[in-house]
Amino acid sequence: MLYSSHAGPAVSVRANARRNTDHFTFTNPAKTDVQPAYVGSVEQYQQALSVAELSSCERDMLRAHLRAPDHCITGLELAFAAGHFGPRIGHKKYGRVGRKIAMAVGLPQCDTDVSDYLAAIFTLAEGSQLEAEDWNWELHPSLAAALAKSGFS
Repeated sequence: MLYSSHAGPAVSVRANARRNTDHFTFTNPAKTDVQPAYVGSVEQYQQALSVAELSSCERDMLRAHLRAPDHCITGLELAFAAGHFGPRIGHKKYGRVGRKIAMAVGLPQCDTDVSDYLAAIFTLAEGSQLEAEDWNWELHPSLAAALAKSGFS
C-alpha cells in the first residue's frame, strides 16, 4: 500500500536497501537542502529532550533507536525496547514520543495519510513500510546528534 502526502515524505528505496526489502520508503528531504517543518534542528530536539516529560520506557526507545545499526529500527524492535511485544504497540508508544517532542518545541505533525501515531513518528525518523504492519525507521540525523549531546548514547 502506498501512502502519500503533498507536504510529507517522498518515496525512495535508500533505507530499504539496508534492510533488503522491496517495499515503499518514505524519505525525509533532510538529506537535501530543505527540511520539512516537522523535522527539527539539533537545537530544537535538544530543547525538546530537556523539557518533554518522557517516561523511562520512552527514553529506552530513543536510546535503542540511537544505538541501532545505521540508526535504523523496526516497530517490533521498538516494542521490545519498551518491554512490550508487537510492532503495533511499538509504533503507538513511539508515536507518543514523537508527539511529546513535537509539542515541546512547536513542530507540526507530518501531513500524511497514515495513522496519527505513525505520522507522529515522522518527527523522529523517516519510515518505510515493511511486510504486514511493521515499519523500518531511520532516525533523523539532527535528532541523533541531539540525543548524543543530551547523554542518550
